[in-house]
Amino acid sequence: MSEFTQGSNSIRTPLGEMWLTDDGVLVHRIDDGLTVTADDAAAVRKAVAELTGGRLVPAVVDMRAVGYAERAARHMFGAASEESFESATALIVGSSTSQTMAQAFLAMGPQRPIEIFTSEREAMEWARSQIQDATG
Repeated sequence: MSEFTQGSNSIRTPLGEMWLTDDGVLVHRIDDGLTVTADDAAAVRKAVAELTGGRLVPAVVDMRAVGYAERAARHMFGAASEESFESATALIVGSSTSQTMAQAFLAMGPQRPIEIFTSEREAMEWARSQIQDATG
């Protein structure tokens, strides 16, 4: 059973489905086997800004199914870390490809808390705890 309860606001990105849960966590579930391009990364950044309305929110990115991310896309996500509307990010990994990508993102030194998970439940619990931390 999925831990992700889809909120009323949902959009389709070039990479998968993205929505804001009713309790304020941004979720992005990446489709199976995709290669992430720089154009995809730019579209995702735009979608995050649209869904959050410019507010800082914690995010859960389910990247277990990703196939590959081009260097330019990895750079764009890394460079955007300071401009992101994500206050904290939980990355859900599964394959060795997704684990390597998550570790590479961490190595870029993003300016927000980022944790890597293999469990949807644990990722959502952590993201929700970041809401509580942000609001006191």
